[in-house]
Amino acid sequence: MMISSFKEIDWTQLEESIPAFFAGVFMALCYSISYGIATAFIFYCIVKICKKKANELNPIIIVATILFIINFMLQAFL
Repeated sequence: MMISSFKEIDWTQLEESIPAFFAGVFMALCYSISYGIATAFIFYCIVKICKKKANELNPIIIVATILFIINFMLQAFL
């Protein structure tokens, strides 16, 4: 069912398609919606930075992304 919703993604806009793709993949592989959402946040920031549009990022998204990265790092080390 989740794969069928991929057809509704606008694949021409990288800012939307890459985070949505990785969110769906990580939700399926990790069996966790929160990991999928965290991955989408991280990839959204990565895409914006790579396209040199980092000034368009909301500070709340930046803080949430940093916290998600810290969470993943702590889980990896503990």
